[in-house]
Amino acid sequence: MSGPSTKHPGPEQLGPEQLGPEHPGPEQAPKHLAPEHLARLARGEHEAVAAELAAAGAPALAGQVLEQIWDFLGAHAHYLAAGRWHDLLRCALELGRPDLLDAALARLAARPRDERDTAVALLQRRARHQEAARLLAADDADPRARAREQARAGDRRGAARTLAEHGHIREALSALDPIADHDALALALAAELAWELGDAETSVRRAQAAMRALAAAGVLSEAPGPEGQVSEDRLVIPRILARGLAALGHELAAQLVLQASGARQGLGTAARDGAASAAVPGRYHVRRTLPASFAGAAYDGLDRVTQQEVEIHLLLAEVQDAGLEAASVLASVAAFARRAGAAAELGHPAIRPVLRFEAGAGLLILPHAEGPPLRSLIRPPGMPAARARALLSFLLEGLAAAHERGLCHGSLLPAQIVCDAAGRPLLGPFGADEIAGLVATRTGALEELLTITAPELRAGGRASSASDVYSAAALLVALRTGSLGGDPERLPPGELALIADALDPDPARRPEAAVLLQRLRRRVADARELTARVPEQAVPKTMSEAGALASVGVVVEAGPGWSDAELDLLFASDAARLQPVLDREGRRIVLAAWPDGCARLADDADARGLLPLLAELGPIAELLHRRLIASAWVRTPAGEWLLALDRLLPR
Repeated sequence: MSGPSTKHPGPEQLGPEQLGPEHPGPEQAPKHLAPEHLARLARGEHEAVAAELAAAGAPALAGQVLEQIWDFLGAHAHYLAAGRWHDLLRCALELGRPDLLDAALARLAARPRDERDTAVALLQRRARHQEAARLLAADDADPRARAREQARAGDRRGAARTLAEHGHIREALSALDPIADHDALALALAAELAWELGDAETSVRRAQAAMRALAAAGVLSEAPGPEGQVSEDRLVIPRILARGLAALGHELAAQLVLQASGARQGLGTAARDGAASAAVPGRYHVRRTLPASFAGAAYDGLDRVTQQEVEIHLLLAEVQDAGLEAASVLASVAAFARRAGAAAELGHPAIRPVLRFEAGAGLLILPHAEGPPLRSLIRPPGMPAARARALLSFLLEGLAAAHERGLCHGSLLPAQIVCDAAGRPLLGPFGADEIAGLVATRTGALEELLTITAPELRAGGRASSASDVYSAAALLVALRTGSLGGDPERLPPGELALIADALDPDPARRPEAAVLLQRLRRRVADARELTARVPEQAVPKTMSEAGALASVGVVVEAGPGWSDAELDLLFASDAARLQPVLDREGRRIVLAAWPDGCARLADDADARGLLPLLAELGPIAELLHRRLIASAWVRTPAGEWLLALDRLLPR
């Protein structure tokens, strides 16, 4: 480019007013350019004029001449020679060279306060807040101003540290909020700051959250160094947590945290072996016994380190009495551990996670089951079809995901399948068939083996994906008929046709789990389909004031903006994103209440990102769109977004 830059003054403007206080520096630039220089600039001879000015001892003016043709690198060299640090900084910003920018900031950091303030103002105008914070880091700068610039640059941890270093602990904590669940470093810093404020309880909560974040990222599972060393970075958060636990009186938990992390502090001469620390005595507080659903003995307990409720299964508790050969027992448990671990790594919500499995000790730790075992749901007169199919479909999702990876379950016994807090059944650890020989004779277990397992397994064959499909179909029959070994012929013909081939004695003729899942999936249009049938009301579409629906639902009155035809169209829809409708009497509607854990958007929230979901509503999308408000969107505990008719109908 040979013409003057639109960002900088033209050659005729390079007079004294351009070379005054706006460009402070040790050198006094010439007051004006000679007429012949101006003429040559008009002809585009900027490089030659700049060279002559520099040779004549006017590098600052030479730099300004080069800036007119956007030669910021050449201008930078002349400003450096002239000691014009603010111009040097400006050229470094234009060039986008980190090395030149660092050099300019280093020189400005050594300048007097007023010069640094001018540079900070320039950086703030350019939205270079991280660099502004760097200049404000000088010892005589305001730490709050530096922290503000760090926060504007997105470095909230840096802002918090700056405030904390200068004694502003509460402000430092405020600078960190809100903290993402996965940000272990920010959580650890918050734990440290809470400790500084004397709040040991908050410090412990933050440190526990930080350890969960590290575990999710796989940091805590990394192997120690070649000589068993553990890096200091991995020890910081456990030490913060242990300190808080000890302050709250949980000395044992503090010692367990330190030992599990490999830290030396507080452990005396204890070894830092990873396996030994995982099995530290006293980690699990046993509260009561449980029915043993796999082998050996089972207990309900509490993990003193994580404060998580767990199930403790001692798989080898009966081995000594049974007189079994030790090598074969350990081989069976090891095979169980391999399959269970591989399936748990899938992370599927229908597969129960395994918290810990020590094959040598026969120790299996599972999360506490919030709901009942599936066995308790098999009772006369049988479960409604919609609910039974919904439960089994959830199990089949997990089986299909495992079968894709070449994993089979092998032991779909109702006593080993538990429900979560939402009532969904969870597949127990895969491979439990490997330790079937360790289970002492139990009437209930024998009955389940004879009625649920596939014929080839009862004949001594190996588990396969086909045997899993047979067991899944047998579970559906048991749920529908209300008894183990119920006759499939009791099912309606259409329902029996869906699973008849899954119960075929020949494994080769059974469908895959994904095919069976596709058959059994069914959209539930009415919540009443999930519960046992009740006598129909005498007057259709009329609510009984003393009836069950009126007592458990949310009653709303349709607003005058809704016509009867629009209401009929709305309630004829089976769109899955609508709050379920339980009953209707004219313009009075009973809606399903929102379960615990749901969250509604605020009225002033920006919900434009959810608008694409309206396309799923089909012909009723326009009816709801023109009445839509942000608080009509509700997020369920499962992460699904639903439309709240209790907000839209009155509008």
